[in-house]
Amino acid sequence: MIRQLSERAGAPASSRGLRVAAASLLAAGAAFAGACAHADTLGGAGENTIYAGVADLQNHASLGDLHGLNTPPGLNLDIGNATTLGLGFVHNITDRWSVELALGAPPTVHTAAKGANWALLGISPGTRIADVDVLSPTVFFNWHPLTTRSRWDPFVGLGLNYTRFANTKALTPLTNALGPTELSLSDSWGPAAHVGLTYHLDQHWSVVGTVAIADVKSTLTVTSYSPAPVSPRIVTSQSSTDINFHPVIYTLAVGYSF
Repeated sequence: MIRQLSERAGAPASSRGLRVAAASLLAAGAAFAGACAHADTLGGAGENTIYAGVADLQNHASLGDLHGLNTPPGLNLDIGNATTLGLGFVHNITDRWSVELALGAPPTVHTAAKGANWALLGISPGTRIADVDVLSPTVFFNWHPLTTRSRWDPFVGLGLNYTRFANTKALTPLTNALGPTELSLSDSWGPAAHVGLTYHLDQHWSVVGTVAIADVKSTLTVTSYSPAPVSPRIVTSQSSTDINFHPVIYTLAVGYSF
């Protein structure tokens, strides 16, 4: 009698447990389906993304001493770093491949005298002697191992960099020592590579971080002239050196996809 009552009492509890379990499975299935449906709205072939953020340029330059007409030995240069606005455009070709144009507001790179022999010209080592603006658009082809539809989207890319040096300017310490001075840097073409990670906040907004390197080489020519009242101007000294900038660029940006 007791066992029969117990079984009758236990049957509804067991039924309730089955119903709870079934409801839990249905809820989990609905959540999974919702997550999958949401993932389908992220990235994908044909999507475009524009991004803007902070780009930090770190130059690890190697170069020989300046050499040439009326140039003392032992004159070298310390190439500085710069931080600027990083910009870019990405187009997803497929779920795993994209093409990217990386741009930025041209940063101004400061250059200082390096080497004890600058003192022969009346310039203390470490003195800032020149500025130059750097324009360096780069095209990358990127591979996305988890596909562009993943919320966490790592990628690697190879590409081509073009660097142009503009608004080169000899500063007062250099012109006081050498007279009127002009600087020129040759343009550079070279391979580039980067790695990055995009986190999709939703179907439109994302955060992206990258680390990029490029092969940037240029020949610097420094030409000084006789003082302005003398006509025609006479070249009083001319020197040059080859620079390998070995740049590393760190970028953190916010992207908008459409």
